[in-house]
Amino acid sequence: MSWRRPSWAAYALLALSLAAACRFGGEWDALLAVPLVEGQILAAQASGPAPDEPSGGNVFQRIRKDGGVRSAEYGFVNFNQDRMRISYQVTEDEFRKYDAAFGYRPEEIEELKAWRDRAKQGAFKLAVKAGKSQAQLDSAVALIDKEYGQKLRDYLASKGFRLEAGNVTRVDMPAVVRANAQAFRPLSLTFERLASQRGYRSADIIGAALSFVQTAMSYREPRAVYKGKHTGGLLPPLTAVLLGWGDCDTKTAVLASLLSNWAQMRMVGLSVPGHYLMAVLQIPDKGDLFVEYQGLQYILVEPAGPAWLPFGRVADETVNLLNAPEGYQIEPFF
Repeated sequence: MSWRRPSWAAYALLALSLAAACRFGGEWDALLAVPLVEGQILAAQASGPAPDEPSGGNVFQRIRKDGGVRSAEYGFVNFNQDRMRISYQVTEDEFRKYDAAFGYRPEEIEELKAWRDRAKQGAFKLAVKAGKSQAQLDSAVALIDKEYGQKLRDYLASKGFRLEAGNVTRVDMPAVVRANAQAFRPLSLTFERLASQRGYRSADIIGAALSFVQTAMSYREPRAVYKGKHTGGLLPPLTAVLLGWGDCDTKTAVLASLLSNWAQMRMVGLSVPGHYLMAVLQIPDKGDLFVEYQGLQYILVEPAGPAWLPFGRVADETVNLLNAPEGYQIEPFF
């Protein structure tokens, strides 16, 4: 078999092909949620006021930053009408390291794009030097695009996000909850000690933790982009505890991370348009609202607040959202 070097016309065709690949790659990138909120799927909605809320005098929070230490102390009333107090603290250095680990930055994605473009230019030069065919260049470019896609997904996953169909980004709530289980261990031990002292059952423990996030933590929506970092509208769970506030998905992440330290807890997240809540694997009592997942019943839990809604009850607007034609998406945490 004889070999001959491709003509300059063939090289021009290769160059045009590479340019087209870069252009189409740019169009693909344009769909990614880098510019501000566009392309991000956000969730944030209060559950609204409800009757029978605990007396304001029994609910408080003290958020402090002093001497290189951040601390948060909370007082609240659980559904057994017991007054409870919990606290958590961490050094400022540990807090900054923890808080910085969540959320992605456009400039870091730009670095990945630059790597991809350099790799494509290298593939073109190699094709010219080695006299490779158009099909061989196309194959090399396709492999580079595939590797870029994997690098992008890995980077987003390391920051608590996932890339979904349509190249939009969404907070990976199950991954966030699993990643925060160990960090919430000290706070979980506090609840466990209080539960042991008062003879609580599992439903009482869930109720105590639920009262904490609903009433002691204020309701506030995080920015989708803060100091140049994309958050998806979520505060990292421990950051929320140390700041004293969060919205529906943030408070859900706090509650699920807290409860995940009990081995018997099995939980799922429920995403509906504009809202997020969760459910816990338990046998429902009469009147409890629940969803079924893989043949098992999970009792609904509404962490958002400020409504004081016990285990098995959710706000009326949440019921409407769950029953809406759009339906809901279930995400197993464990």
